[in-house]
Formats: sequence, structure tokens, C-alpha cells
Amino acid sequence: MKHASRKKWIIAACLAAGFVAASLADVPVYKAIDPTLASRERLDGAWWYLALRHSGTLLTWLLLGIGVLTLDRLRRRPADQPKDLPLRGPYIAVSAGTAGLAAELGKLIISRERPATIQTLESGVEALVYQGYQFRGLFAGFADGSNLGLPSSHAATAAGGAFALAMVWPRLWPLALGVSVGCGVSRLLTGAHFVSDVYAGIVLGWLVALWFGKGLLKPRPRPDTAGRGQGESPA
Repeated sequence: MKHASRKKWIIAACLAAGFVAASLADVPVYKAIDPTLASRERLDGAWWYLALRHSGTLLTWLLLGIGVLTLDRLRRRPADQPKDLPLRGPYIAVSAGTAGLAAELGKLIISRERPATIQTLESGVEALVYQGYQFRGLFAGFADGSNLGLPSSHAATAAGGAFALAMVWPRLWPLALGVSVGCGVSRLLTGAHFVSDVYAGIVLGWLVALWFGKGLLKPRPRPDTAGRGQGESPA
């Protein structure tokens, strides 16, 4: 028990240190990218950007989860293998959706605004104006939830789905990490988030995937085995 508790504290300390490091990179990375409304429009026309951004939407993981669930139900297994299947499809979709929802709730509680706002200049032209750290106060987001950034819900959704996918197929861990980071980078390029927003979202998605994986990845009886008593053999 002591070893497990110590391990959790070490992980928590490493995650906290990671957030501090990400926070130190917030301003330098934003200024290095120097996003504008024009650059946003260019990105909206790039297929790779759209792919990365949509990896942070629930619909992507919902469709994938439905596909995995359907294949699991239709697939025939050899007679000498167990016919119990974990809820892999629902696990992927639920993990992504819960991570995104948790991130949205976190935004309302923390209430830190996005790095920049769209403002109309004296010339009458709209521009993306950097504003740095702007905290409204804890829980202030419940009164006004607009333009909040910490944590990134896109990054959280992508990480929740991607890491759940890697829990199902461990060989996909590099892909899961790539999708999570890639989605976060797509949000940085538009100036929608700080690095720390993205980092917090990815960590949140990972934790949600681990949490739900403990329950939804346990084997469940398939429909064709339901109702059979113990010791009975198939007809």
C-alpha cells in the first residue's frame, strides 16, 4: 500500500512539474507563433489542421466507438477462446466525451481567459489582440462562459479518446500520444490556447481514460452466452 501511495504522489508531482514547465512556455510559444486572423483562415483550409482539430470533437470518437462496438458484436471468435468481450466501443466514446465535459466544467471553475481576444481596431479592422493571463476569479465562468481557455476541451477530448484507444490496443500508444499532442498544437497555432491549457487538457484526458478503463474494459458476456448456466456447454 505504501509503495502504491508513494507512486501516486510521484506521478502527481511529475504532472504538477509538467504544468509549471508548460506555463513557463506559454508566453514565448505564443509570441513565436504570433497568430493572426489571417493565419487562422489559412489553417482552416489545410486538411491536416482540420484532421487534428476534429480529433478533439466528440462526434469523431462517438463514430469510432460505434464502429468498434459493431465489429465486436459481429466478430466470430474461435471456439477455444472466451466469448466475453469488454465494452471497448462505449469505453472509447465515453472516455472522450467525459474528458471534454470535464474540461468545459474546469473552464467555468478556473475562469482563465484565452490568450487573445478579437477586437475592432480604430481603423475599423478586426484583429486578434494578445492579452496575456486574464483571470476572472474562481467560478466566474458560470456567470459568463465565453472566451475561457483552461483547460483545452479539444485537447482533453482528443486525449480521452486516443488514450482509451491505446488502452484497448496497446500498440497504438505512439499514435494516441501523437493525436493528443497534434490536436493541442492545432489549438496553439490559432492562438486559441496557451501551452498550459493544452497540457492540462491532455493530462485530464489521460486520467479519464485510465479511470474508465478500470470498469469498461472488464469482460462482459456476449449476447449468445447470456442465460447459459455455469458448466453448460453450447448446443
